[in-house]
Formats: sequence, C-alpha cells, structure tokens
Amino acid sequence: MKKIIITLAFTVAFTACKESDKIAETKANTETEKVETVEKPSANTFTRSIENAHQKVTFLKNDAVSYDFKVSFGDNTLFDGKITQKTDGTMIRMDDKDNGVIIFDGNKVYANSADMASNPMTRFHIFTWTYFFAMPYKLNDPGTIWTDEEMLSFANTKYPTSKLTFKEGIGDTSEDWYIVYKDPKTNVLDGVAYIVSFGKELEEAEAAPHFAKYNDLTVVDGVPFATNWTFHNWNKEDGFTDQIGEAQLSNIEFITPSEYTFYRPANALEVPMVK
Repeated sequence: MKKIIITLAFTVAFTACKESDKIAETKANTETEKVETVEKPSANTFTRSIENAHQKVTFLKNDAVSYDFKVSFGDNTLFDGKITQKTDGTMIRMDDKDNGVIIFDGNKVYANSADMASNPMTRFHIFTWTYFFAMPYKLNDPGTIWTDEEMLSFANTKYPTSKLTFKEGIGDTSEDWYIVYKDPKTNVLDGVAYIVSFGKELEEAEAAPHFAKYNDLTVVDGVPFATNWTFHNWNKEDGFTDQIGEAQLSNIEFITPSEYTFYRPANALEVPMVK
C-alpha cells in the first residue's frame, strides 16, 4: 500500500512538473509572438526631433489653424488670400481675394467657380501649400518612407538630412519626394528639397528639383511657424541656389471652426484628380 502511495505521489508530481513546463513554454512562446508581431514605430530619431522642436503635441491639441498667405513665382502670384486647415490635415479651406473658394472636405475637393473646378492647378494649390505649412507635423503620416540620415553641406554648414518618399497611392502624386533639412542646433525644419511630378513625367521633375527655405520663425501660442518661405533651385552638391519664388504668412491663429467652415460652397463643382 505504501509503495502504491509513493508511486502515485511521484506520478502526480511528475505530471504537475510537466504541466508547469508546458505553461512556462506556452508563456514563453506567447511572449515571443508578442515581440515578433509588435510593429516598429514609424517615427525615427530624425523626425521625432523635428516634431518636438515644432511642438507637435501642442499644435495637435488645437482643432484648426488659419493664416493669410501669399505665394508668388516671378511676377506670377499663385495665391493671395486666407487658408484655414484642420491641424490633422483632414479638411482645408482656401479663400482668395477675388472671392474664390476651394474646399477639401476630407473626401473631395470643390471650387465655387467653373474656371477653378476645371483648372488642374486647383488641387495642386490646396494640397501643396498646406502641406508645406504643416510639414513638421506630417513627417510620420501613414505611407511615409524614410532613408537613413545623411549630412549635406551648404554655406560651410553641415545639415542633418533624410529623404522622404511615399508608398504607392499616397496623395495625388505619390512619386514626389522630399529631402528634409533640419537645423543642426535647434532641430527646427530648415528647409526641404523637393520635386513636383504633378503634370509631368518623373524624369522631367527630377531634372529640376527645387528647395523651400523656411525663414523668420514666429511663436504663436507656444508653437513656432516660419512666416517667410523662399523657393530656390537645388542640387545635392551645392544645396539651394538662385531664388525663384517667395511666400509670406501673417495673422496665424488657432481657431475653432464653425460647422460650416469646411462645407461645400453653394453651387460648387467637384475638382477631379488629374490622372
């Protein structure tokens, strides 16, 4: 009888030990699976430093921002008026000084005149200038792809840079790319080299890259904004060269938009995407 009890006790102990091993093994496998399935964060040290310098958290706590904006290339004024945009980029409104209105309601683009609705540059305007304005907060949007950091020189200063490209299908022109320069001391966005593939072949666009230089920082409610942008020709060896355009921003303020701010204007026409 004693022998049976001892044998039974050993069997129970052995079984418990095996179950314990199985539990431990299952737990270990589960932890391994967790590690393997966790997605890597899209942000990197380069982009995170720019976001922090531009107070991204504070910027996004606000619902929307508005500013007066004028941009010209040579003697040609491309836009002169007021821009209002949600801080997360989901909705945009542009009111020019000739009472023209362009709206992006989060899904489609509309214009309140047939001329603007049929003009392929209308979509370019509403997405390009607002993207340049919000770039410090768009660096880790879905679909962004970054290269390793590279030091590039201009005027005896070495700038930390990284190239931004996009997954296919992102935006109207996913073939566009940007080389982002940050200030080596403050980490603020100093400028971006870029191509415009809108309305042209990629090879043609890459043959004439441009550069947007951010100047004259002003702080609004704790958030720094560049109030002057100059546009230049650019190449990787020399950096930005002769100036070809300029933009001025003023009256920047965070606002709470009304329920009608981003509504489609009465009798507005849809602005189709050019393919």
